[in-house]
Amino acid sequence: MNYFLAFFLLVLALEVAACTALKYHLYDHDVMSTMWYVGQTNNGTVTFDDVYQDIFSFLIIFSYIIPISLYVTLEMQKFLGTMFLRWDEDVALGGGGDDDGARVNTSDLNEELGQVKYLFTDKTGTLTENIMHFRQCSVEGVRYTEAEGGLHLLREETFASKPLGHLPEAVVRFLVTLALCHTVQAVSPRPTPEDPTPEDPTPEDPTPEEPTHEEGAGMQELIPEYHASSPDEKAIVEACARCGVVFAGMKGSQASVRVRGRLWSYTRLQVLHFDPDRKCMSVVVREEASGKIWLLTKGAESSVLKRCCINTPELERLHYTTLSHINDYAMRGLRTLAVGRRELSYKQYRILADQLENARQVVEDREAAVKEVMENMETELRLLGATAVEDLLQEGVQETLESLRAAGIKVWVLTGDKVETAVNIAYSCGHFKRFMTVLSLTGLRDLDHAVASLRQCQEASRAEGSFGLVVDGVSLLWLLDHLRDDFYTLCRRCWAVVCCRMSPRQKAETVRLVKTSSERPVCAAVGDGANDVPMIKEANVGLGIMGKEGRQAVRCADFGISRFRFLQKVLFVHGHWNYVRVTVFVQFSFYKNVAFNTPIVFYTAWSALSTQCVYESLVLTMFNITFTTLPVLVFGLFEQNLPSHLLLSRPHLYQRNADNVGMSWRLFFKWNLFALWHALVMYLGLMLVCFDDTCGLPDGQTPDLYLFGLALGTLCVFVTNLKIALESHYCTIVFVGSLLITFLGYSATYIIYSGLPVEPFTTYGIFWVYYRMLESASLNLACVVLGLLALLPDALSKVYDHTLDRERRVLKRGRLIKQDAPNPSATKNIATFWFNKTCKNQVTKF
Repeated sequence: MNYFLAFFLLVLALEVAACTALKYHLYDHDVMSTMWYVGQTNNGTVTFDDVYQDIFSFLIIFSYIIPISLYVTLEMQKFLGTMFLRWDEDVALGGGGDDDGARVNTSDLNEELGQVKYLFTDKTGTLTENIMHFRQCSVEGVRYTEAEGGLHLLREETFASKPLGHLPEAVVRFLVTLALCHTVQAVSPRPTPEDPTPEDPTPEDPTPEEPTHEEGAGMQELIPEYHASSPDEKAIVEACARCGVVFAGMKGSQASVRVRGRLWSYTRLQVLHFDPDRKCMSVVVREEASGKIWLLTKGAESSVLKRCCINTPELERLHYTTLSHINDYAMRGLRTLAVGRRELSYKQYRILADQLENARQVVEDREAAVKEVMENMETELRLLGATAVEDLLQEGVQETLESLRAAGIKVWVLTGDKVETAVNIAYSCGHFKRFMTVLSLTGLRDLDHAVASLRQCQEASRAEGSFGLVVDGVSLLWLLDHLRDDFYTLCRRCWAVVCCRMSPRQKAETVRLVKTSSERPVCAAVGDGANDVPMIKEANVGLGIMGKEGRQAVRCADFGISRFRFLQKVLFVHGHWNYVRVTVFVQFSFYKNVAFNTPIVFYTAWSALSTQCVYESLVLTMFNITFTTLPVLVFGLFEQNLPSHLLLSRPHLYQRNADNVGMSWRLFFKWNLFALWHALVMYLGLMLVCFDDTCGLPDGQTPDLYLFGLALGTLCVFVTNLKIALESHYCTIVFVGSLLITFLGYSATYIIYSGLPVEPFTTYGIFWVYYRMLESASLNLACVVLGLLALLPDALSKVYDHTLDRERRVLKRGRLIKQDAPNPSATKNIATFWFNKTCKNQVTKF
């Protein structure tokens, strides 16, 4: 739009310069001696004041070519338009809670929803429900699965499970670590027995009385209700409780864990919170019974395993066995965490605690200093095992991804999960197809390795077929820093991209990579958690999911929705409609000012460049403010060029607006050529009608400038408003009412303005002119004929475009089928068959 404004500023400058130069060239000719009424003499002296005055006079009368009211009216249209997204019941869950309905945090990006070419999405909580279920675990190289409210031993040969008669010591140690290493809050615990058993002397020396599963089931009554910011932590702590290791809660810094019916007490000394760079979290606790200090750590296996000791063959064997279990869990689409711990002497703890306290008091680079101390603390861990948690896909995710692909939108999944987990989910949700060739850029160790792997993937992508790409966070460091352009070129050839083990900063850098490319595509990012905020803020359009990880993503995003599947309605319907509304609104604003201003230029040349305006002052003032505002504003709020059901069932229609086609120079010049034609017909037509100096006025009256200008202004108001009516595809009572209000309001304004028989109105040249215009039947008939003649090319162009529009023929045929259908079920079957066939063809095409 700014380019269009610059174009018209240039046109304005050229008009002013040309008219000023021609005026003084004309006044040097003898013909000026016959134009005594102009008030100029030929061969007069030209002064700077005369030129200055003429330049600004031309600038004032020609300035109406710039739609000054465009920005104000456009902001009003965008702001009011956001309400329709908020009110849309199809993007609401229907529960009436805080998660119900869409949220709009800005009204500046409504039309951008219809221009998205790349969609970057988080996985957990965005594609999945973020409702975690503990499934399996690996402890000391042995696999266990949860079943019937307890742990069962899982045989790797047959995958058959066997109930445990009692919990082994290693399992108890593992579960106690999980029950302590978190930030979960336990609330409203059920009453405990009045006479609790004495504390167990130490978790490493369990008493022989170990509960069976029947006893563990009875302990379910002692499980409190847990609340956590992380669904993973909540699911793990609840699983520990079901298995007999119950986190009873915190009292100050005192943590209580009930194991085998006995209460163990710990003092929480430090909490090293999770951060995306470390990819783990730790707590430091002191066991009250023995006084031992433990550092307990859990996190991504890529982070925890490298912090564990493997200085003996047994530990090395445990390391690789646990890693193989983690890889197997990931292949099943489960979320994995590795767990380890380390015993600290009191002296070691005091040194590390003092270092941590000093780092937290640093003024500059405090975060880096704290992180360095944490890295030093989380070393030499003893690997205990790993957990596997399941997170189910949201409803409609697969269908939504298929529709996005058919709409020409490339989807990139950016997640912090393990590669195998992310790839498994990508296949299960349909992001990766079985017929795709999936390229891999993972585990790149150095620049030479990155160059070789990237070259290999580029050669593979030159073959025919569909391609997907998998890349991890470590490899992305080399690719973005040293091979940025080549990496993006490879990504452009892939329809589906999955980026794993990514930090929030890497997510933002990946979005920036695409957004700042030579294509400058519109990028949208969708996520549900605080770790997705950098990605959301970096994208052109940010969308937040109202998930279970707080509301930070929704607050920082431009739009908020409840589920991933609602993207179809938001992009394909609201995005499409808003783009059409805004682009037509902008094009019409320039069009009407060209149609209104061009007769001024014609009359300026007709009046010997005398800087006399053809219009009366009221129409100059009110043309942009009221006379042409209401219909286009209503158009911008209610226009639906295609119905929502068609846009949803035929996602490829989203591509009709691709590459900002509605604001192209071709359409811009098309609109303004129509504007020039309208101005030419209106001005020259009225000049022809008034050629004999009567134009049908009674008693031989002759028209003056006021009558001609008022007739021209009236014709221009009606033609421009009828032009937006021709552009409308969705006729409503509100739109028809806006046209009637505008036409009747215009007439009422001039009936009052030119008919008040009081001072000072009777002294104006416009007095009674509107009534004189109504007295001439031939002049009014001429205005009707000229209006129809002006709009005839517009109407023919619309008919031609609709005739060639295949989608409108499909829509018309669908309406006929609906009218002729013998019953609703038959119509539904036909529509379903047509929908399935269309989607299949589109997916095959892409």
